[in-house]
Amino acid sequence: MKNCIMLWKNDAVDLAINNQRRAFSDAYNNEVLAESKIYIELSSKNPLSKLSSLETEDLKNTPCILVINQTGQ
Repeated sequence: MKNCIMLWKNDAVDLAINNQRRAFSDAYNNEVLAESKIYIELSSKNPLSKLSSLETEDLKNTPCILVINQTGQ
């Protein structure tokens, strides 16, 4: 796993620190340690561009191109 730290004891994961790629699991005690801002660019013709702010939920049906640096891949 990339970007992941895990500590094992008794053949079980006691602590895992990683990037959240999926929804949190109720099987674990989940704590957000840090958050970061992301930016999107929209065409002025896109109705979403008229909003003052967006949530990721607003983009769920919008095709996106993710631009990321090599270390973040």
